[in-house]
Amino acid sequence: MKMLRFDGWSKTIACAWTILLFASLGNAQDHGRRKDDDDDRKSPTPPGLFITPTALKDAVQQDLKPGLALPYFSSNYPNFVAGEAVKAVVSPDGKTLAVLTAGMNSLYFPNNDDLTNPNLGKVDKAASTQFLFLYDIAGENKEKPALKQILQQPNAHVGLVWAPNGQTLYAAGGCDDAVYVYTKSGGSFMPSATILLNHIPSPGGCGTSGNAGNQKGLGLSVEPNVAGVAISADGKTLVAANNYNDSISVIDTAAGNVLYEYDLRPFATSKAPDGTKGGTFPYSVALKASVAGNIAYVGSDRDREVIAVNITNKTLVARIPTDGNPNGMTLSADGSTLFVAQDNQDQIAVIDTATNKVTHEIDTRGPARLDFPKNTTGAAPTAVTVNAAKKTLYAVNAGSNSIAVIPLTGPYAFNTVGLLPTAYDPTDVAFSGDGSWMYIVNGKSDTGPNPLYGYGNMAAIQFKQVDPPETNAQESTELTSNNQYQFQLEHATLVSAEVPDSENLWDLTSRVAANNGYRQEGSESDDKVMDFLHSKIKHVIYIVKENRTFDQILGDLHNGSNGDPSLALFGEGVTPSFHRMARNFVTIDNFMDPGDGSMDGWSWSMRGRVTNTETITQQINYARVNRGLSYEGEGQNRNIPSNLNTTKERDLFFDPTGATTPYSKATSSLSGGTPNILAGDGDHAATDGPAGYQQGVLPARPIYVVA
Repeated sequence: MKMLRFDGWSKTIACAWTILLFASLGNAQDHGRRKDDDDDRKSPTPPGLFITPTALKDAVQQDLKPGLALPYFSSNYPNFVAGEAVKAVVSPDGKTLAVLTAGMNSLYFPNNDDLTNPNLGKVDKAASTQFLFLYDIAGENKEKPALKQILQQPNAHVGLVWAPNGQTLYAAGGCDDAVYVYTKSGGSFMPSATILLNHIPSPGGCGTSGNAGNQKGLGLSVEPNVAGVAISADGKTLVAANNYNDSISVIDTAAGNVLYEYDLRPFATSKAPDGTKGGTFPYSVALKASVAGNIAYVGSDRDREVIAVNITNKTLVARIPTDGNPNGMTLSADGSTLFVAQDNQDQIAVIDTATNKVTHEIDTRGPARLDFPKNTTGAAPTAVTVNAAKKTLYAVNAGSNSIAVIPLTGPYAFNTVGLLPTAYDPTDVAFSGDGSWMYIVNGKSDTGPNPLYGYGNMAAIQFKQVDPPETNAQESTELTSNNQYQFQLEHATLVSAEVPDSENLWDLTSRVAANNGYRQEGSESDDKVMDFLHSKIKHVIYIVKENRTFDQILGDLHNGSNGDPSLALFGEGVTPSFHRMARNFVTIDNFMDPGDGSMDGWSWSMRGRVTNTETITQQINYARVNRGLSYEGEGQNRNIPSNLNTTKERDLFFDPTGATTPYSKATSSLSGGTPNILAGDGDHAATDGPAGYQQGVLPARPIYVVA
């Protein structure tokens, strides 16, 4: 949930000239209490808000559990559920639903209480893969998809598309720098080809950990990453977005090879001067057939633009600026309109593909009658899908755990008329062939406590023996093999449900509003208290103890705070200074940072939100096998400082003396040369301020909302 008003602060912040706030930022969520709720379908999320994933009519929720179809998992990891489902696509004949994951999905050999086991504490590489789940949704299985097959894929990202004949699936391989091909054979889908995109010298991609030859992404020591994919209407041409190479690869599907690569940066496509910003971090692709040739629409996530390229004659058609970060996109059935999810702006950009202009934008936060306070933000739309049978657009709001319902015809066309509740962190939605049933996938779940996980480098702890007679190194190895690290407990699910009628929309919208704590009116007493504090407080020093829950450090504080001494792993004897500060100043004992790790934890703590691309980047970056992608939560993209937009500034960052030029030296041989490596000062992992830092820069466009 990214749309929070911290009204409760008025009850805990004391009046002072300077205030010291102590909080704890954890890789593992709080081990503590959960509030009871009469509705057994309502589940908590880490920020203390709620989800109701089965509130839709006839809803069925299924875990994405590899052990249901893979014997190796059922015997070794019977309870493992895959994390971060990212794409859901229905076959052209409407009979098969494919779901792709792109999460951490890393497992250690299981702990069988045998400290002599040579595999204990080691990563099980055979199990640490991504997954492609295939469901039968034909006939009676439409209402409850029947799992029929699971395929393992080394790495993945957000790209998944069916060939028009429904016999072949193409899946993005992420840092493997490849597109994986699966073809139907004897009723099942089998791997049939691996299309290499030729940025790295050999197959194996990022699975070849530590191979410097594979670090051919455009940045500092980063590998390629294949993101979105799209296919032509005749199935002959596939387009893949090279997310870390700022280009697209145009592929001949029959031959299974790359026809050519098209650089999206302005110096290459628009004859712009070196260092002109644009075309970086291509994320999603949509492909339209026209009399002039096939037109690929590519969303540049970092640079907030959609780039239209005629892939038939290799020419740039248009650069279309967007107010937000373009994530998922889809075309109308006739190709006349492109719909683009805009993270950071909570809008869908509607683009006329005849003129390549944004005609208007749609607010996805909810119907206007919800009456959001000014500058309220955080719906974070990440994907869009057209339900042609219902003549309706559905926008997936990852931030508010909801789906916005947007009619494409009638008096409320291009307006959000309702919200549908989902599971935690929804990422995509697909529809049955007749449009009557919907299939929603999500990336996360509430992990709950993880008592069998410990500090990953416990061997370095010198102050005490954690579990005698075992050494700390032995204890660390044993706990690691319990597979209870935060990301290992985040479960992706598939929810299937009937598409709601308009009569039920307001009840469902009200459910979303209740889940997220939306309020029609502010509290007058709280407003008075906050106004008073604003007039008195001059400075706030906010201290965060990284990678720890409140209870792990301050559970034994005993100052009336909500702590559990039994969970104090690093109590007062170890952290006396933190305890002293917490007693002398303000203790934030119930400040729930929903971050999963340091990368997005810092964004939540310092910005109050997190972008959709940072969410998936973190899952992949934190994997225990090499899945590529750089650490991007603290002001860097691809290991390059994102707030420095000139070569000189970047060189001085790495060598303040100016005696050497380490940045220039490291990037001079990359495609486009040093001036064109992430030109400009964009940061695709950064959230906008309350008013949006780009608002007012671009020409004003009408934003349609229901009155």
